Amino acid sequence: MKKYLFILLALLPLLGSAKDKKDNSDPKYLAGAVTTDDEGKVCFTKEISVPSLSKAKLFDIMLSWANNRFKQNGDLISRVVYTNEEKGDIAATAEEYIIFSSSALSLDRTRIYYQFFINVNEGACKLTMTRIRYWYDENRDGGQKYSAEEWITDDMALNKKKTKLAPICGKFRRETIDLKDDLFKSATDAVGEHTLANAAQAAVAMQQPAAAPSITGELKDVKLEQLPANLNEIAANGKITLTANEEEVEIKAENWGGFGKLFNKDVAYTLIDQSRIAVSAMAEHADTYTVSFYMPGAAQPSVIITCKKSMSKDMSADELKTLSQSIDTSKSYKMYIGEITRIQMR
Repeated sequence: MKKYLFILLALLPLLGSAKDKKDNSDPKYLAGAVTTDDEGKVCFTKEISVPSLSKAKLFDIMLSWANNRFKQNGDLISRVVYTNEEKGDIAATAEEYIIFSSSALSLDRTRIYYQFFINVNEGACKLTMTRIRYWYDENRDGGQKYSAEEWITDDMALNKKKTKLAPICGKFRRETIDLKDDLFKSATDAVGEHTLANAAQAAVAMQQPAAAPSITGELKDVKLEQLPANLNEIAANGKITLTANEEEVEIKAENWGGFGKLFNKDVAYTLIDQSRIAVSAMAEHADTYTVSFYMPGAAQPSVIITCKKSMSKDMSADELKTLSQSIDTSKSYKMYIGEITRIQMR
């Protein structure tokens, strides 16, 4: 079989390979990037942990996502083919194009066929992409057909030293991995957006009574549950600032969304008015940022929350009302969700 495949390699058009300018030594695509199941079939998996969501709710979210993602596009037929809510199973068959390179004079692409499985349980779901096949250069004498097992594994798609992608089949491996990553990210984001839409409930749930902060003394690292129960009152009566890239700006109390959980991690929610261009740009381009709370009249912050930005979401008027009835829904807001990496309090 391998001898036959190497003969085919020599016969494949080299135009697409010549135009392939992407990094062929990126570790993301090298040894171990393509995984197989117990039967030796190429199989990619990802598990999403969402303890706050029930099995029924997760099933609804994943089914809605799958129906939107897998649907017919011209002669490419993708669809959800099986569902079983009791078992938490969703299965889809997919057919789409992978574009390697495109110009006014040439188009280098392949059809890719695969199956996508979702299994949902309480607070978690598993995603699986498998049974991958290709139909390459179909307009040239019928093209060539390959399975992932004979085409994108380490033995076939990497050089002997496993330091670079091989010509031709290497690009199939790279683009298949990118497609897999896009599918897993899209499904994960669907769950994340649902969590964002319910940020108000999460914010209330995470607050626990504690002593009010002092405005004197050194900042000390504390846990989330040690923060004062009246932090929202501090936000309303004192001052809040957002700091990123060594720039600090004051934000309003309505910009503070509270705390919650996302994928089993402690997170903080912040609403940014998009009409405040400078603040919006700072939030959009920062990977990490801090939210600082000042007691009324204090020159030093009482609480500093350091966050790593996880994701963001444009908020509709209805979603804004669930956060605050007093918020001006005529304005455009974006909610930023940040994983809490450090909390300091005086």
